[in-house]
Amino acid sequence: MIRRTLLIGLLLLMLPALAHAQGPQNRPFGLGLALGEPTGITGKYWFSHKNTLQFAAGWGYYPHGGGALYCDYLYNVFPLVRARKVSFNLLLYMGIGGKIGFWNDDYYHHEHYDAGVSLGVRIPFGLTMVFPKAPFEVFLELVPGLAFIHPHPFWFDFDGCIGGRFYF
Repeated sequence: MIRRTLLIGLLLLMLPALAHAQGPQNRPFGLGLALGEPTGITGKYWFSHKNTLQFAAGWGYYPHGGGALYCDYLYNVFPLVRARKVSFNLLLYMGIGGKIGFWNDDYYHHEHYDAGVSLGVRIPFGLTMVFPKAPFEVFLELVPGLAFIHPHPFWFDFDGCIGGRFYF
């Protein structure tokens, strides 16, 4: 009962944000490609001009090669450039999120090949170039993090990518 009440309350709190969702050309949902760590398909949903949720599925290389999934809450701190004299807004953002990695080492480690699943915490920082007159954005992101990987208790993780998204 308490769980249901909390869920309903959370949904009710999110309704105003969903009603005012903004992205390029007021389109809240975008899909695109990210090149870097991890490389793959990326998506973003704008709850408001300040709050977004980004997610991706792709292939990562560090510290062990394999598939990667992540989801981050992003906060647009402030615009560095506004679309008055130029055709884009350049926004600085930061956030927090989680990552799941699936890896399979190709090297011989402690007399056996390692494979497994890791969980991690991500702290993304980036720049996004939003074009008010076009339904797309371009972004650059650097993400320090901490991954919890077997056989190591934890591992410093660093992701970074450049990419773009088209908005629907």
